[in-house]
Amino acid sequence: MSTQNTGRREKIVGGVDIPDLTSKETLGALRGMKAITPTAVAIRFNLKVSVAKRMLIDLESKGVVEFVIRSTNLKVYKMVGEA
Repeated sequence: MSTQNTGRREKIVGGVDIPDLTSKETLGALRGMKAITPTAVAIRFNLKVSVAKRMLIDLESKGVVEFVIRSTNLKVYKMVGEA
């Protein structure tokens, strides 16, 4: 992050557009992740966490990912067809 003369840092804002859910790049990136969580997806695709949550819900409804477990603050998904 760059600093200006005032000593403040620039704020980096994540994207709000969901990437193409059917592209090989998107699905390949998800397959390469050990644990698919909203935070991990947000970091990987430079999204806001709320957008990453929506993306995972959409993928779950299409049968691409499967919900595994939930704790108080965390949801974990896995790719369908993987152990």
